[in-house]
Amino acid sequence: MGGARAAGIAAAVGFAVMGVELTAVRIMAPHFGDSAFVWTNVIGVILVALALGAFLGGRAAAGGDRSRRLSTVLCVGGVWVAIVPWLVDPAGNWLVPNDLALDAAMAALIRGSLAASTLLFAPAVLFAGMATPLLVTALVVEGRPVGESSGRIAAWSTLGSLAGTFATTHVLVPGIGSRFTMFACAALLVGAGCLARFGAGRALAVLPVLLGLAIPVGFRVPPRTGEHVLAEVESSLQYLRVVRDGATDRVGSTTRLQINEGLDSFHSVAIDGQAFTDGRYYDWFAAVPYLRTDGAAVEQLDVLSIGAAAGTFERLLSACFPGARFDSVELDPTVIALAEDYFGGFPESAQVFAGIDGRVFVEHVARHYDLVIVDAYERQIYIPTQVSSREFFEVVRARLKPGGVVALNVGGRTFGDAVVNVVGSTVAEVFGEAAIFRVPRSRNFIVVGRAGASPDPSALGRVRVDSDPDLAAVVARAAQRSSWRRVVTTEPVLVDDRPFLDRLQEQSLERSLQHPELLAIRGESEPSEAEARAYE
Repeated sequence: MGGARAAGIAAAVGFAVMGVELTAVRIMAPHFGDSAFVWTNVIGVILVALALGAFLGGRAAAGGDRSRRLSTVLCVGGVWVAIVPWLVDPAGNWLVPNDLALDAAMAALIRGSLAASTLLFAPAVLFAGMATPLLVTALVVEGRPVGESSGRIAAWSTLGSLAGTFATTHVLVPGIGSRFTMFACAALLVGAGCLARFGAGRALAVLPVLLGLAIPVGFRVPPRTGEHVLAEVESSLQYLRVVRDGATDRVGSTTRLQINEGLDSFHSVAIDGQAFTDGRYYDWFAAVPYLRTDGAAVEQLDVLSIGAAAGTFERLLSACFPGARFDSVELDPTVIALAEDYFGGFPESAQVFAGIDGRVFVEHVARHYDLVIVDAYERQIYIPTQVSSREFFEVVRARLKPGGVVALNVGGRTFGDAVVNVVGSTVAEVFGEAAIFRVPRSRNFIVVGRAGASPDPSALGRVRVDSDPDLAAVVARAAQRSSWRRVVTTEPVLVDDRPFLDRLQEQSLERSLQHPELLAIRGESEPSEAEARAYE
């Protein structure tokens, strides 16, 4: 085997292995999400498989006809990679049934992703990992020095991995999708196997045939009963699905945007014929502008929405406060396209900034706002550290008008939830004090900070809304003192240098699973609320 042929095989295998590794999480995201734990599981499984493959490859290299053995292991690995796209959906639907609530499914998401990674990707990577010792041995047997042979193979394998890293993330996945990318990696492995056995001519001849057989398979996350899937899209960042409840042409039907493992969760909601969302957490942000005016009428409203998704906040606030102006920031441009196609788009007064991180936008924008809404989530339950740290809120405070407010959507079960406490404490660290509102019949809290003064929830009792009964009902309910808690700074607070919020959110969900009574929704009022009203 010539040095050029060995280098080409090493580069092709490096490209394919890195492509499989980067695509593995993406192809499993509809079922397991793409949390740090899922990434860790996939990377760990890939590394173990590569190590075991190197060990077995070293033993296989001791025998004769190494070209045949190399060809065999690469072709077997390529065939396995080609089969994976047909196995992902059955494995995902088995390990994480679609009727599980997101809270109850967390353990299945983490452990299931480990099982799926092992079953789906370890065998293929193991076979690919056998290539390096076989190639090095083949060159040494031909009389090349050991150091030169191992260095050549390592260098070309690394260059192939480098090319696979950039090509997979920036070209293949956004261009042809995760599943077809997996097929391309499979074809590359089989092509490398043919190159080892037959030479460059036959290898180049077989590649178009392999790619022609690679028919991509669409995602198959089954909808719930009564749901209609309107769109399934894989963007460069995530898997997205638009579902509609009930008849697709019925007035009052609900359209929801689900991302990755979705399950019972959603990122945007639109109900035909109305701006409000039937009590979901979005509705309660309509009361927040009155905290800036201490209960007086809201004459103007300049809003920055970080995590704009499909424009639910913009449609709601523009209906409640005519003339409101918006800067809407969304990291994934595909979400904005879905908003236009299925959610009625954004109001004319909204300027949409797609493809930019909310933290970066806040750092560079020159405008000032009456209200900054932060509803940025990654992987369903995780608030990104860069938009929840002390440093972030310091920049937000500089972008607020005098008396302006920042409001965050934070997931939690009780006022004592660790996530709710640490986010509230971080806001209080910057603004002096924070107020936390518990959204009725929900696992959501709204954490509020105010520039120049403490937020005063009692001011909501002075609000008079005559033109919009839905808004009046929301403000009246939000005015209940028992729904709020005041927070001052306690340790720890979130800082850019210590991204521990992910683990707190995991612990919060684990505690919910250990105490099932926290998952139950018994009615609009907590016992503490009834006690407070009786006292009043």
